[in-house]
Amino acid sequence: MFIIVEGTDASGKSSLISEIDRQVSELYPNQQISYFHKGRPDEETRRWVLEEYAIDVSLVDWRASIAIADRWHWGEVTYAPLKRAHTCTDDFGLLGVSGWRWVELVLMSRGASQFWLHQPLEVIQKRLSSRGDTFVSPDELAYILERYTFCANNAVASLAGELTPREDSSQLIGALAKHVITVASARAQDAARLANYPEYIGPPRPSALLVGDRRNDKSVTVLPFMPVDNNSGDYLMSCLPDPFWKTVGIINGDDVNGKRLQRLLVELGEPPIVALGRMAERSLKISGIGDSDYVVVPHPQYVRRFHHHDRLEYGNAIERLSKLGKKVVDPWVLP
Repeated sequence: MFIIVEGTDASGKSSLISEIDRQVSELYPNQQISYFHKGRPDEETRRWVLEEYAIDVSLVDWRASIAIADRWHWGEVTYAPLKRAHTCTDDFGLLGVSGWRWVELVLMSRGASQFWLHQPLEVIQKRLSSRGDTFVSPDELAYILERYTFCANNAVASLAGELTPREDSSQLIGALAKHVITVASARAQDAARLANYPEYIGPPRPSALLVGDRRNDKSVTVLPFMPVDNNSGDYLMSCLPDPFWKTVGIINGDDVNGKRLQRLLVELGEPPIVALGRMAERSLKISGIGDSDYVVVPHPQYVRRFHHHDRLEYGNAIERLSKLGKKVVDPWVLP
């Protein structure tokens, strides 16, 4: 079980996390609990934040592990624009839109639960002024709170809930923590059946499964389409339309094949399959997936190289074809 509590300075995260910790410790007295407090990244690179917020998470067996985090990847959207604007080429800091989406999909596949502890601007301004914080000034909080709202709107994939307690509701913190643990436990249990498929990213019940072929560098991670250095993963994750990207699962056919792929499809609820290129199609055939069970579109690397300006059309086609199936006549379908 992996619980993440997000929120502005002076929103009450520390008090809530302390109560969550107390209750989790009582529920699981023999279980070791890990704690994280995320702040400024040690390296100002996309690769570093992807490893920190996604790859490290993917290596943990969350069926047997518990962690509570004070913030996670939202800081790249909320605080980076104010404190290190030079790292922000778009609205998502070092992650970029592709990295943000990829981390969200990884967190979903591991059953992580994010909670936004949301307090009104006047409340957090008053609290911050009274405690004399030196990192954030009260006049910066309006912008930070606006960025948190932006995060919530773009994090439906892994956002388990928005917590909005009254300012004077400290006596209800026990009930709030209990709610967090209940929701997080249910999410962790739902994703536990995917633990045998660490190469998969996305929700436990995706609207479509995108199948690639193979990873160029298997020494970094087993996760598919890691979006770095303007590669095919970067292109794919940025072109998928919103909110479709929040509902897709992604796997590489060379990593999960044969009977194992067939079992994964059953676990996922047998979603429609979109093969990304001929090599992906070949892996599906080798795994015994019938021609009528998938549609084939060009690999994102091909589109990036030869039809770069058709990025949005490509993403829209993937969504459209995942719903229409193989029989449709479409310029993006490979015959």
